[in-house]
Amino acid sequence: MTMAKKVNYRWKFRSDSDVNNEIPSFFQRHNIPEGTAKILFRRGIKTEDALGHFLYDTLDDLADPFLMKGMEAAVERILSAIEKKEKIVIYGDYDVDGITATSIMIRGLKKLGANVDFYIPLREEEGYGLNEKAIHYLVDQGFALLITVDCGIASADLVAKVSHLIDIIITDHHQIPPNIPQCVSVLDTHRDDCMYPYKDMAGCGVAYTVCRALFLRKYGERYEDTLELVALGTIADVVSLTGENRILVREGMARFLCTPIKGLSALLSVTGLVNENTKTFHSAEQVSFGLAPRLNAAGRIAHAKYGVELMLTDDGETAEKLARKLYETNNERRVIEKDIYEEAIKRIEELHTEDDMVLVIDGKDWHPGVIGIVASRVLELYHKPALILTIRDGVGKGSCRSIPAFNIYKALSHCSDLLIQFGGHTMAAGFSIKEENIPAFRQKINQYAKSILKPEDFLPILEIEDRLALSEFTVPFVESLDLLEPFGCDNPKPLFAARNLYVEIARYIGQDNKHIKYQLGQQNSSIDALLWNVCQENVCHVGDVVDMVFEPEINNWYGKRVQLIGKDLHIQREPFLTRELLVSMFLQLKKDPMLLEGKAVYKVENDIYRNLKSKMTKNQIEIALSVFEELKILKRCHQSGTDYYQMPAKFGEKMDLTSSCIYEQYKK
Repeated sequence: MTMAKKVNYRWKFRSDSDVNNEIPSFFQRHNIPEGTAKILFRRGIKTEDALGHFLYDTLDDLADPFLMKGMEAAVERILSAIEKKEKIVIYGDYDVDGITATSIMIRGLKKLGANVDFYIPLREEEGYGLNEKAIHYLVDQGFALLITVDCGIASADLVAKVSHLIDIIITDHHQIPPNIPQCVSVLDTHRDDCMYPYKDMAGCGVAYTVCRALFLRKYGERYEDTLELVALGTIADVVSLTGENRILVREGMARFLCTPIKGLSALLSVTGLVNENTKTFHSAEQVSFGLAPRLNAAGRIAHAKYGVELMLTDDGETAEKLARKLYETNNERRVIEKDIYEEAIKRIEELHTEDDMVLVIDGKDWHPGVIGIVASRVLELYHKPALILTIRDGVGKGSCRSIPAFNIYKALSHCSDLLIQFGGHTMAAGFSIKEENIPAFRQKINQYAKSILKPEDFLPILEIEDRLALSEFTVPFVESLDLLEPFGCDNPKPLFAARNLYVEIARYIGQDNKHIKYQLGQQNSSIDALLWNVCQENVCHVGDVVDMVFEPEINNWYGKRVQLIGKDLHIQREPFLTRELLVSMFLQLKKDPMLLEGKAVYKVENDIYRNLKSKMTKNQIEIALSVFEELKILKRCHQSGTDYYQMPAKFGEKMDLTSSCIYEQYKK
């Protein structure tokens, strides 16, 4: 059986779980369970007003679209073009955000009676954003107004060159460059002079805001069409799912099951995300991994126009054919990606660069549409910055993915003397380079990395919400976590940790026995846990004691119950509990009862740890105290959100360890 490669994670708690935060009473008034209230509190929901916005905001709470800088001029020019029957072209991008933004704008303008069409450049031949050849072609086709979506903010020089030929409106959401294009209007919430209060929209969100403004000005009414596409594009572009994006995504996904957009309905059906048994649809994760890749595949290895055509058609049969075409295109993309990924891993071995801090991997005629995905997979495998280059006609075209500690844009800037061109952001970028410069580039970027990176930077981080006991993962608590949906950037799905779990059952499952199902026990609680794609270091056996990080979920087979989806585990390798350790700790408490009386549990554990001078680990102390509770020589109480100990009168009596199930479970 082939095991997956072990990933060594750093476990990082969002806050010290031993520190008690008094949870405000207003959470109870909204029927929020304590565990979920703590998560919301840690995520900045610290007033009842903030909780109300998080839970209950609707489309009524979106800001006035005319607060966006440039909106007045854009609306005036668009309505004028519609009135004069001028030809309008929407110039989009070939990713999901660009496809949905293009579709949103066209559907909105057509509803206003516009004569509108679209243009999306070919990824391989034309590249990202505006290009002069395309603009001249559109001018020749008689278009009088060009509106960009999800692009254009970085094209000041080109806009200046062609603005006398065609009126241009820029709608974008990327960071503002030093020079802003001079044209009819530039809409981008990142502008310093933009008063729109929410700054983190995707390109499709900006396009939708333009449509809101148009319908508000033309008819004095709210525009709600295409919210489904706003949700799809926003999730796919991995922007913050807070504030207005949270409203747009939540409202949009609520319409997935009854959408009038035939193309979206067909795509949901062909991917299996929606069928006759589907009652609700609220998981952003389903969109990210089930829906977006199919739409994205069009722009990667075919043409993004098929994605736009799918979202525009009103014919059910055409929608089904296009959805099936995109589904098959995505399958083709997966095969191409798999082949290139395997070749990239072999290339690392050929170059003997496994130990490099930055992996620069080149290959001949790899498909440029998938090298970004391959870079992401290589990064996931090694947790190192990965730069994948495809070489054609003596020029390498590269796509980069990086780790949080390594700003890939700055790294490329440092090596710019070896590059033809480059651009991007802190975590993702692209560049081109002459083939003969690749070895020197590989050496230079690694030298730069040595001056920046530390060993711990290569360990991926698991952001853990809290450490809880298994008994706390009840069905009501886990169901209440749905209040946090939609999950995504800046609002991740909560991860939890539990310590000192006893492995009661372990068995391989799945067609290739690559997964393991565990039954884990802790005191009197027992829960099933699944670990996907196990590696040898994560294989534990009955009788082992483990710490685990996981996502809890509801399993509805044979009634509702909680199960854990494991993300990482640590096996306790040392002997865990012995009679000698328990006696030593018991005598310490008997000698100094002030270690216990009236103190919070976490303080008791810390004091015992210090007094025993590290004879026991904190994990062992925690379980030992549980043994004392079971034997009723300690009593745990709960008040004002804090657990603390009381000492019953029988504390000084002799212990009978044979009557402790916990001791029998955890002794080695």
